[in-house]
Amino acid sequence: MTDNKRLAFSILQFLHDQLKSGNLSSGAQESLEVAVQCLETAFEVSTDDHTLAVPMTLPEIFASVTAGLPVESQVNNNIAPQQPPNSITEDQREEAEVLKTDGNDQMKVENYGAAVEFYSKAIAINPQNAVYYCNRAAAYSKLGNYAGAVQDCEQAISIDPNYSKAYGRMG
Repeated sequence: MTDNKRLAFSILQFLHDQLKSGNLSSGAQESLEVAVQCLETAFEVSTDDHTLAVPMTLPEIFASVTAGLPVESQVNNNIAPQQPPNSITEDQREEAEVLKTDGNDQMKVENYGAAVEFYSKAIAINPQNAVYYCNRAAAYSKLGNYAGAVQDCEQAISIDPNYSKAYGRMG
């Protein structure tokens, strides 16, 4: 729990710094103040408790982790990033589609475990198809594996950031 409290403390420090910056609208400032109160209550922490402080601020931690990662300027310009060329054959693509269809058929008869297996096989053949991940997320969700569902939705979105169904399914 201490790591969670340290993380919450770091987030609170970041939010307090944002509030002090003066760069926020009054609505945004009010929203952040509510967020601070909620986090303090939920995690039972206060920025006055300096025993939870870590040697780096949250922005410094973020910068150190993201240093060297490619800048996705295409995404920032609302242009979908280009995917690496798919090295699968047309036969493999068709086989993956058949497996997806088999998974869809299993979903219709509520055989969610089998659906996960079919979608997983399709993913193994063609891991660059966002639909396969999103469909498997639906099956995971029906099985109560919400963490797996969220992971698959995140993978689908990383493949196709404009795939709205993945966003909705993740919610």
